[in-house]
Amino acid sequence: MALVLVTGATGRIGSALLKALLARKDTVRAVVRPSSGSELPHGVEKYEFDLSKGALPKEAFDGAHKVIHLAGLVGHYPYNTLVLQNAFATKNLLASCPTYVHRVVMASSISVYGEYKGKTVDESFELKGESDYGKSKLLSETFARAYCESHRIVFLRFGMVYGPGFEEGYFDVLSRLQKGKMKIIGDGKNRLPLLHIDDAVMAILLSLDSRVEPCREYNIVGPDAMTQQELLLLAAKELGVEPPTSSIPVFLAFFAARVARLLGKKGFSPENIRQLSLDRAYSCGRARKELGFEAKVGISQGLPEVISAYKRKNLQVQQPT
Repeated sequence: MALVLVTGATGRIGSALLKALLARKDTVRAVVRPSSGSELPHGVEKYEFDLSKGALPKEAFDGAHKVIHLAGLVGHYPYNTLVLQNAFATKNLLASCPTYVHRVVMASSISVYGEYKGKTVDESFELKGESDYGKSKLLSETFARAYCESHRIVFLRFGMVYGPGFEEGYFDVLSRLQKGKMKIIGDGKNRLPLLHIDDAVMAILLSLDSRVEPCREYNIVGPDAMTQQELLLLAAKELGVEPPTSSIPVFLAFFAARVARLLGKKGFSPENIRQLSLDRAYSCGRARKELGFEAKVGISQGLPEVISAYKRKNLQVQQPT
C-alpha cells in the first residue's frame, strides 16, 4: 500500500483512524506537534512539526501520495487561536504539498453552515459559519480551495462526533443527569447531528480510496437525527435516573455558561450550549451516492457504549488507591 500522511494523528479522530489504517496494512506517517508527548501505535512513523508555525518541510511528504488532514482545534478557544490552528495550519500544509500528492481528505465541520432551523441541510446551502469555530473551519475550506484541483481535495463536514475518546462535553451531560441537575435547553425539540467515531473513520477511508472529483464537499452525520429531549430521555433511561422535566431559556443558558467561564468554574462552555441547543439536521445523500457512505452506528447502539465508559470512569474514581 502507498504511504499515507496523517496530520492530527494523536487527536481523538486521528487515534481511531490510525488503528483502521494499520488494520488494512497501510503505511502511515504521522505529523505530530513536538510538544504532543502522545505515543503512536507500533508501525507508525513519526514526523514532528507544528503546522501553525509555517509550511511543512517537503521531506515530510517523501513517498506519500495521499494526505489526511485532521489537525486543528475544536471547542471554546479565542477566535485568533482557532484561525491560527485551523485555517492557517491548513494553508501551511497545502502550500507545501508536492505535485505527486493526488488526494487530500480534509476534516471540516457542519459548523460551516450556521443554523438553518427547521430545515434539512445539504451541500448546496449557503455557508454562514456563525460561531467562531464555524468561521475558522470555513476559512480553512476557503484557503484549501486554492489547491483543490492539484491535490484532489475532498471536504468531510463532520457532525457532532461521539464514542470512545470523546468524553468531553458528553460526560458533563451524563453527570448532570445522574445528579438531577440537567435542564432541557430551550424547548428540547432541536435536532442533534450526532456521528459515531466508527462512522467518521469509515467516511475518511471511503474518501481516501474514492475516485470522486476534486473540490467535493460531503455532509457526514449519523443515521438518526434525535432531538435534544429524546436524547436526554434515552440517556436517563440508560443511567437508571429520572429524565429532566424543567427547562432553561437558551439565552439564560448562554449567560450562565459565560459567567461560569469568567469565574473559572467548571461547567458547560458557550460552545457546549450552542451544540446542545441549535436545531441542526443534514442530508448525507451526496456522500451516499458518490462515496458509498452509509452510517452504521445509530444512537440506540452508540449511546449505551458512551454510558458504559462513563460508569467505568466513575468506578475508577470511587475506588480507593
